[in-house]
Amino acid sequence: MTTNGQRSVEQTTVRERLTEFYAAFNRAVTDRGGTDELAAILEGDVTWTDATTGDRAARTETGIDAVLESAVTAPGRHADHLQALPERFVDAGETMIVTGAYVGTIDGRDFDIGFVHVFEARDGRIQRCTAYRDTAFEQRVFDA
Repeated sequence: MTTNGQRSVEQTTVRERLTEFYAAFNRAVTDRGGTDELAAILEGDVTWTDATTGDRAARTETGIDAVLESAVTAPGRHADHLQALPERFVDAGETMIVTGAYVGTIDGRDFDIGFVHVFEARDGRIQRCTAYRDTAFEQRVFDA
């Protein structure tokens, strides 16, 4: 069989890639490991900024390992159960804004913490994320 050179190959959209990201995040925090699937979705020089806590420069992680530790592994260790539930995707080309909530339990108490993630993608992989969430509410949940 010969390949049809006239047919375009469909590439994964940014929304599809982010849907894969959240599903892989949820598997990683539920299983307490298995971040290889997430690593494959991230660019090698990925940057993740937690824009709602303290000094912004001090809350920026760069590189796959640093981002996975800060944004996935550490939060997963603090909660008994944790899931990220994206609710709305706003497409702006290579930039995608996702609103949703982190839900779960900690010490037998339920939590539901809203988030906004602003993603930038390059060649179907996550290049940058700026994360916003209700940190005052988060502190009440985790420090109670």
